Amino acid sequence: MKIRFKDTKGNDVTYELIESEASLELTRMLPMTVEIQDFHSNEKGFWCPKKLNVFGAPLAPGGLESLCYFKPWNQIVLFYGGYSEYEDLYELGMPVAGQGQVRNLKGQVTIEKIF
Repeated sequence: MKIRFKDTKGNDVTYELIESEASLELTRMLPMTVEIQDFHSNEKGFWCPKKLNVFGAPLAPGGLESLCYFKPWNQIVLFYGGYSEYEDLYELGMPVAGQGQVRNLKGQVTIEKIF
């Protein structure tokens, strides 16, 4: 399944989700609109409306771009720069369209399923 993040400025990024209960739970909350925030120099994100079940979900291996869930803070994280594997950071998906646009996402972002 794919989901798209789109802001009011026309920036959008599409992710192909991996098969996991955490990804499925995220899609059940869609569509939703969130306030995207800069967390660090290589990531954006938001607090998830409800905790995700990470049983069986793979830890994020690190890399350049990824959609992840950070369990301790209940955050959905969009990495757009190099990041490392970290305990309790789970991979939800990888970008398949709009790579490089994550850094431009600002303000209100709508997240929706794409079939």
